[in-house]
Amino acid sequence: MKKLLILLLAGFVACATGANTTQTKSLSKDLKNLVNESCFEVVVNKPEKDTLTYEKELPWHLIPYNIRVDKYYSIGTAFAISPTELLTAFHVLDLKTDSLIYKDFYIRDSQGNVYEVDKILAFDSHRDFIRFTVKNKTFAKYLKLKENYTIGESVFAVGNAYGEGIVMRQGELIGTYPEPEDGKFNLLKSSSDVNFGNSGGPLIDNQANCIGIVIQRKDNIAYSLPVAEVLKIGNRGIFHVRMNFGFTLLPEKTMVKDFDDELSLPKGYKEIKKLFNERFKKFYVSTMDELLKGQGRGMFPEGEESLIPLFDFTDSYFLQVNYLSKDNNKWTISNIEYKETKIHGNGVIRMANPDKRLLFIDISRPDDVSLQDMLKDPKVGMKLVLEGQSITRDFGDVKTRILSLGDPLAVEYHTDTYGRKWRLCTWVLEYSDEAVISCSTPTPEGMSAVVFVCETSEIEFWKYDALKLLDYVQISYYGRLKDWKEFLTGNTLLPKALSGVKFDYSVQRGFQFGAGMFSISATNDVIAINDDVRMGINFGYIKQATGTEWAIRRVMLSEYQKDNYFVLVNWVAPDTRLPKDYINYWESIVNAEHPYTMKPFTSDNSTKIAAVVKKIQEKPEKVKKLYTLFLGKAGKVEEDRMIQDFKKLMNGIVINE
Repeated sequence: MKKLLILLLAGFVACATGANTTQTKSLSKDLKNLVNESCFEVVVNKPEKDTLTYEKELPWHLIPYNIRVDKYYSIGTAFAISPTELLTAFHVLDLKTDSLIYKDFYIRDSQGNVYEVDKILAFDSHRDFIRFTVKNKTFAKYLKLKENYTIGESVFAVGNAYGEGIVMRQGELIGTYPEPEDGKFNLLKSSSDVNFGNSGGPLIDNQANCIGIVIQRKDNIAYSLPVAEVLKIGNRGIFHVRMNFGFTLLPEKTMVKDFDDELSLPKGYKEIKKLFNERFKKFYVSTMDELLKGQGRGMFPEGEESLIPLFDFTDSYFLQVNYLSKDNNKWTISNIEYKETKIHGNGVIRMANPDKRLLFIDISRPDDVSLQDMLKDPKVGMKLVLEGQSITRDFGDVKTRILSLGDPLAVEYHTDTYGRKWRLCTWVLEYSDEAVISCSTPTPEGMSAVVFVCETSEIEFWKYDALKLLDYVQISYYGRLKDWKEFLTGNTLLPKALSGVKFDYSVQRGFQFGAGMFSISATNDVIAINDDVRMGINFGYIKQATGTEWAIRRVMLSEYQKDNYFVLVNWVAPDTRLPKDYINYWESIVNAEHPYTMKPFTSDNSTKIAAVVKKIQEKPEKVKKLYTLFLGKAGKVEEDRMIQDFKKLMNGIVINE
């Protein structure tokens, strides 16, 4: 639906005259009248509202007047085959797609009279046809169905020309073509010129008998479903969907599966859509569960494939994700790069596009926006994103920027496997029949979000994928100490791992941070404590007897725009099956090799010192965890002073393991 409407709009803007509507003279006047009175446009209501806000008035004048004032969009063709029945292509009405915008279907005659579709009498989604009735309408003239045909005979493709009425285009029946999936039936090939509005129209012979239903065009060839394929289905409703199932983080793991279902008829088209979506959703969820479960112990965090993210962690403060590498079939941590755009009030929007329908977004809020503002009103964060990213509604070459998506259609909340709390907002773009699904979580500086764009009929399926994906997202936190105070206080979406954190600071008392496993106390003479000092916390995974825990792996405190900082890192012993470089790095830390010698050294115009704070051992000879401390100061600092400050900092660290 959406793609067809966009193509129609583009066609009208690019060429106001539309398609060539010259009619053939090969049919008699009576036969032409028969065809014209038997064929109808299939139309849908235009959206009644638009919740979006734009930077300026939309250039509606670029749309031809008759299209601009029409209450309907024309989406295809249907034709009468009896006093009460019509045929069209299945994909015109598409009973598999339950759009939130285009809910009602109608036919329209040449006088502009509109009749709603009523009962569905027969359909086959794979053969691509529907037989149906409409409300309050019978047909004095209709086309006869003819099963036999002759290759080489003259034929006419009849259909709706870009919403400008029913036209006939002459061609030749040039052969047959097996349907692409399994070759279960043949399609008719003809040289008749068709456009997208022809879908569902009749393919007729020179006596106006219908020998097929036009269903597609490819390489200037029209493909039609033979009438015999319609008649053999009888009064049944048949769904057939072949789908290639996959998951974003498993690029090489896919599953092809068929959904087949049959309904008793007649039924109303809305009832059929509802039944299909209920049944197909169950099929989708069970198949996706089967796909993910089928990875067995190879699915993160289980199995040897998962060892790298269980030892390592990201040092990025923007969303990253664990994914299964195509190269070695091992789970690894992404290093996604973000594009940065500055917005008003020192705000920054960072955006990455790791997959074609997936966005990662990080919002550093402006000075005039509080974290509570963003938590209370989802529109606030989305407006900031649209300020930093130019998203437009296009009329041909004229692009009009979108400033707001308005209020979300739905707001839900989700806690993932690791206790991170997310707000799920669904926005609808009425003009394109699309939905924007945002899964956001607060950070000290603003918000981080995983965003999907889909058609409105696909919302529930994309929400399933989104909630699965969130379990593999790596979140870290960064911000000024004053931002951290707001973040940790009164935040209803605070993750479980930070809910028990003890945090305080002042120029007089210095910095205090407690997180269960450890606590840090730093005085003002080691790091100059004030509101603008930055704290960053990186998380990672730790295997416990009860399962995999999402835990703090690194804490960094840094003076703003100065190379004065310290870093406390929580290291976990690597599995012996990891590559040798991981094992060697761990052993160098255990053995207190450089830089962990507590001996100052200079690098990059600064003085640095590091050491192992505490080793946690299973046995005297085996270290299972340890903590390291790293201190850096700008310029050249005397060795004794550096050691003195380092020891003072070490004395303020308590490991509770």
